[in-house]
Formats: sequence, structure tokens, C-alpha cells
Amino acid sequence: MKTLTTIMEELTTITQSIPKDQYNRLVNRFKEDRRFFFAGEGRSGFIAKAIAMRLMHSGKQVYVVGETITPPIQEGDLLIAVSASFKTGNTVQFVRNSKKVGADIFVISTNKEALETYEGLYINAATKYRKESEPSTIQPLGNQFDQSAHLILDAAIIDSLKENQDVNELKKRHSNLE
Repeated sequence: MKTLTTIMEELTTITQSIPKDQYNRLVNRFKEDRRFFFAGEGRSGFIAKAIAMRLMHSGKQVYVVGETITPPIQEGDLLIAVSASFKTGNTVQFVRNSKKVGADIFVISTNKEALETYEGLYINAATKYRKESEPSTIQPLGNQFDQSAHLILDAAIIDSLKENQDVNELKKRHSNLE
């Protein structure tokens, strides 16, 4: 139980340190009526897919980059890229290509330089690189970033729905094939 308690303490510290203005912009983005595209590789990609599914439950038109049924991104769409380092080749290329066609970009990352170029949300969490500037953690690799990103993005969706959250409507959009 000590390990679980320590992880929860780490996550509390990280989630309380996120920039409030960036978080509020993300909440407002989730309120918009537009198409949402999610991108990420590896575990960040899994987080992107989980959040894409949650946003779809809220009634938004949502796609995951790389899926065979994903349409082309267009001007006016929003690409949300989840990448701790924002150095992952595919994710960075997806962002650049999306920008070229006029899509808006929102980056979730520990990379402050990426957030100087693109709108986004900075998460001060440990990654697999273990830079001196990263917080300490008992967890391996990028666990701390992945968990934090999931919690923060999920909370932002919940906050975007507060006025018109109807559990029955959300349930209607949940898969019924399992």
C-alpha cells in the first residue's frame, strides 16, 4: 500500500501544479463544436485513445490519427497531441502536417519549447529521460506523465460538461457490443 500512497501523492502534486490558464483553455476547447483528432505514440498514444473515447461519449465528433477510418484533418479541426517529450517523430510530423492544412493544435507535454510554438498544456511530470528538471518519482519510465495526462484530460472533459452533463445521454454513446 505504501507504493500506491506514494504514487497518489506524486499525482496530487503534479495535477495541482498545472497552469490554470492552460487547463481552462483546454476545457473551453472541449466545449467547442468541431471535429477533434487525437495523436500520440506508445503509452501517450494509449492515453490519447482513452481520452478520445471519453470525448466521443460526450457527443463530440472524434477521431484517432492512424486509424483506418480516420478522415483527413482540415482547417477548423483540432488536433490534440499527447507526447511527454514532444520529440516523437510521428507525433511531431502529425502536428506539422495538421498545421499546414489550417487545423488548430493543442499539445499536452512536458516540453516547454513545444508550448512556446503551439497552444497546449504543460505537465511538470517525470518522463523516461529523467532530466534534472523533472520531479522525482518511484515509478519507471514515463508512468508519472501518462497517469497525470490521463487524469488531467479526463477532468477537463468533465469540467467541459458540467452545465449539461446527463449520464443517460453519455450511456447512449457507450459501446453496446461487448
